[in-house]
Amino acid sequence: MSVNKGHTGQDYEEAFQRLGNNYAVAREFGVNESTVRRARNNLKVDPAIKAGMQAIGTDMVPVLGWAKSSVPDENGLTYSYMLKPDAANDDIIDRIRSAVEGIAPALPVDPPGLVDDDLMTLYPIADAHVGMMAWGIETGEDYDTKIAVDRLTNWVGKCVASSPPSKTAIVLGVGDLLHADDQTNMTPRSKHALDVDTRHFKTIDMTIAAIGSCIEAARVKHETVLVRILPGNHDMHAYMAILFSLFERYREDARVIVQKEPGEFFAHEFGKVLIAAHHGDKAKAQNMVLHLADRYPEMWGRTRHRFLFTGHLHHHKSQDIGGVQWEQLRAVTSKDAYATAHGYTARSEMQAVTYHRERGEVSRVKVAS
Repeated sequence: MSVNKGHTGQDYEEAFQRLGNNYAVAREFGVNESTVRRARNNLKVDPAIKAGMQAIGTDMVPVLGWAKSSVPDENGLTYSYMLKPDAANDDIIDRIRSAVEGIAPALPVDPPGLVDDDLMTLYPIADAHVGMMAWGIETGEDYDTKIAVDRLTNWVGKCVASSPPSKTAIVLGVGDLLHADDQTNMTPRSKHALDVDTRHFKTIDMTIAAIGSCIEAARVKHETVLVRILPGNHDMHAYMAILFSLFERYREDARVIVQKEPGEFFAHEFGKVLIAAHHGDKAKAQNMVLHLADRYPEMWGRTRHRFLFTGHLHHHKSQDIGGVQWEQLRAVTSKDAYATAHGYTARSEMQAVTYHRERGEVSRVKVAS
């Protein structure tokens, strides 16, 4: 292992391209992972900002800083300027990936003795909003992080227990698994203030444990469990922490397949059945059906029974659109103060849907509060 003196950000970047993650680079050079990450991040900083920081005697680059001009304008006034380097999305992904590396793999579980190879069961989890706070006196029902994770594990457990012993299961997060994307407690795009229950770190930790429990219940009954977590408008970045952690946990279990893939669309082919999903915050259902046919033409052509699931709006809606049965799922979460103030009346619900590879949907289980 080499010593850390004399190494540059470019050295670390070249090693990263070869090794694939910051922790591996840190081990090779004998430095901390944070040293590698900061040095690589500095390579992406605007040269003008970097020169400005070096002028005051430091190579560190702030996440947010202010610089005051010493030259007055024509009115004799001087101004302060905000310096805010852009945060690259791949850096966010890299930091999450690095943080979850080294998670102990799940212990093996014997496969069930009897399964039906012609059946597949879908467990869609829509809008759980773990981390949300609702005061029952105001909203009609209490909701917080503990209630949310208890509801997730309990409801998925009931759905698994009541579903047929299909060979394949899909545990599918349909977006907004988390209520907040970060510690600012605002929606990422609209900056809508959120009612939150606890620290973001704790929320993520409890959510990972809850989804892990859901997977454990599924792999006891089903021989193969496919897992996919989609982003929502509330957790467009934080969802990756859940997804990457689950991938690491089940990396040595051939019966649990965690899809660590980018993108906001899910599509899966099972015999003559096509299952697709999107959070539903970016396009109308009709446009998503057209997108599905265009993006997955081979899958579309081989299937006859096609189903598209969305969430986002928390109330149930269903429609046949151009050869696809679209269903907008009810949310797992209770109503918050915002929903109550606007008169929304949707009910909380979770369900499991079982499909036959030739005949399409054959059974459905629902659990509600």
